[in-house]
Amino acid sequence: MENIIEKMKQMFQSDFEHVTTVIKDKQDPITILNRYVKESEAEIEKAAVLIRRQRMLKDEFLKELKQVEAIVEKRKEQVKVATAAGEAELAEMALKYQVQAENQSERLQLAYETSLDQLAELEQKHEEMKLKVKDMHIKRLELMGRENILSMKEKVNKMIDEAEFGQAADKFERIESDMKQQEKTADQLYDITVFDARIQQLAKEMNKAE
Repeated sequence: MENIIEKMKQMFQSDFEHVTTVIKDKQDPITILNRYVKESEAEIEKAAVLIRRQRMLKDEFLKELKQVEAIVEKRKEQVKVATAAGEAELAEMALKYQVQAENQSERLQLAYETSLDQLAELEQKHEEMKLKVKDMHIKRLELMGRENILSMKEKVNKMIDEAEFGQAADKFERIESDMKQQEKTADQLYDITVFDARIQQLAKEMNKAE
């Protein structure tokens, strides 16, 4: 039965400590800021991944654009050859393919330019995020300093509190009074001992004289 009661006490104590810790964490500004900084750093890393992907996408658009531009030039040359050879049907087909390639080139050019703008925006936001987290690091250090000062002030205030200070003063006064009494008693015993010794010495001297 005692073991069951002891286990229940330990369980309640553990739950109480857990709840107390949770409440403290919610109220502690340093803990909240640390958590926010950690979450922000994770978001910065996600943004860095997006930037790397955007750069790859931009490079891919540029690669495709150059390939299509080469095809446009090729179709233009084919149109010239077919026209010069009097092959109207071939020239018409070459021109059709040329227009298709030019349309693709325009779309890719627009996509490439858009990807550049998106990349610039992502990089700007990424820098803003890093600056923000840096500011939070500085703010955390400032709050830690203020927390240390606050803790010290609370300790000093408690020490010099009138009630606390009065109790300490009373203790010192009692100790001082006890020491004075002990000193007085010791002095009295010393005087009595000296007195007894002198009387004893006088008695010896009188006996010798007789």
